[in-house]
Amino acid sequence: ASNLLKDEEAVFLPEEFTDRGKWMDGWETRRHNKNYDWTIIQLGYAGAIFGLDIDTSHFTGNHAPVVSIEGANASEADVVSGKAQFEEIMPKVNMNPGSHHYFVYEAPTKVYTHLRVNNYPDGGIARLRVYGQVVPQTLVAAADGLVDLAFVGNGGRAVACSNQHFCSPSNLVLPGRGKTMGDGWETRRSRTPNHNDWAILKLGVPGFVEKVEFDTKQFCGNFPPLVTLHGTVSSEDIPAADAEWTEIIGGVPLTADAQHYFDSTGPKDVAFTHVKFTMYPDGGIKRIRINGRPATSA
Repeated sequence: ASNLLKDEEAVFLPEEFTDRGKWMDGWETRRHNKNYDWTIIQLGYAGAIFGLDIDTSHFTGNHAPVVSIEGANASEADVVSGKAQFEEIMPKVNMNPGSHHYFVYEAPTKVYTHLRVNNYPDGGIARLRVYGQVVPQTLVAAADGLVDLAFVGNGGRAVACSNQHFCSPSNLVLPGRGKTMGDGWETRRSRTPNHNDWAILKLGVPGFVEKVEFDTKQFCGNFPPLVTLHGTVSSEDIPAADAEWTEIIGGVPLTADAQHYFDSTGPKDVAFTHVKFTMYPDGGIKRIRINGRPATSA
């Protein structure tokens, strides 16, 4: 069932077999189930769900004919012991073979930590994608007590950018340092004098910025030669066009394939809600860490 969570799209290998039969890139259960099959998935982070994609790619004569999904907000121990209370978030829906099935909620669901995928009566599903907004139960802090205010696990997310020709700025707040250059943020080449590209990150919790990290891992010939970081305070997801931005990091040079650490030179008494990262003139970067202390009012 862990195949449901693979990053890459499902593939079909005609000649690949196992001792149990044809190898399929997904979750496939045995035939002739008198009841139904299910699997429980722990979400990467607790969150409210906006939509789902149930993908039966390459399952043509063996796809799951009907699927429903339930959610629970519970500890792992309660889920494993069977004490967790699951509730339906998607009723039984007919599945088609070899297809993506998209479902969008009119309003976000409650916050869930686990999903139970029910497969009636049996069959295969290639991938499950769950789209939503992280709602952290607790903030992830480092040993020094600082919190990465922009980290996806703390509720941070990219809300706007000037360009995402090659890959999305949403990658900037992901955990780890990534696998390839493709899971960073990279803009197209600019031929315009004095050009710059920017991305705005909404912090998971307002906070006082103390230290930042800019990571150009695997960006060797396409890293930005100069960058800045500014902050603002806004109640909106995307700050207004006339928002006032305060410098946190002045123009600093970056180098290829390296982690760069800087102390904030901005105000220490302003709890920023958003930061704006700007590259001069363009380029790519893997991760941004905005380390600071959450505002006491958060």
